[in-house]
Amino acid sequence: MRRAAFGILIFVSCVAVAAGQNESVPQPYDLDEAYRVYEAIIPNEESYSFAKGTLVIQSETDSLGGSTHGCLSDDAARKFKAAAADFATISSKSWAQQSKFKLSRPYQLVSSKAIRQYFKERGPSGWSEFYKEHPASGGFITLSAVGFNKAKSLAVVHAGSSCGGLCGSWRFHLLEKIEGKWKESGGVTCFAAS
Repeated sequence: MRRAAFGILIFVSCVAVAAGQNESVPQPYDLDEAYRVYEAIIPNEESYSFAKGTLVIQSETDSLGGSTHGCLSDDAARKFKAAAADFATISSKSWAQQSKFKLSRPYQLVSSKAIRQYFKERGPSGWSEFYKEHPASGGFITLSAVGFNKAKSLAVVHAGSSCGGLCGSWRFHLLEKIEGKWKESGGVTCFAAS
């Protein structure tokens, strides 16, 4: 039930963003540690695993209303309380991603406006146009801004991967910095996939 409700929430959020996203230019997202967090989760995204060519990453962060939407277990909510509070603040608006990702695959940043254009009039059939311009990309990845605790040892982030009409996944990630490397932590209780 929780997964279905989260899926509906994500769908409604995406439609709302696509329909009425503020067209003002977002501020640059320059927090280097956030890009290290992204580098830990991007290789696990569906679009990354399907990509045989250049990855497409949406150039603006997703805002998601700045909340984890009740998707953390009680233990994780306690442990990640400060990072979740920071996530609520920083992800309440959209930021402009920078080319600071250190990935093993080439990537390009593409604006949400350009991505929406493929589907605006065509709906799901816009994927054929998307893949004509971004062959072997595996679709596109969306990322929220990253919430951190004060010590920058815990992080909360949301990531999505869209790869076709019924192909995609969206979920929160909880990460802990262990011996200088960001590692996924348990405690996320809902996700959406198609």
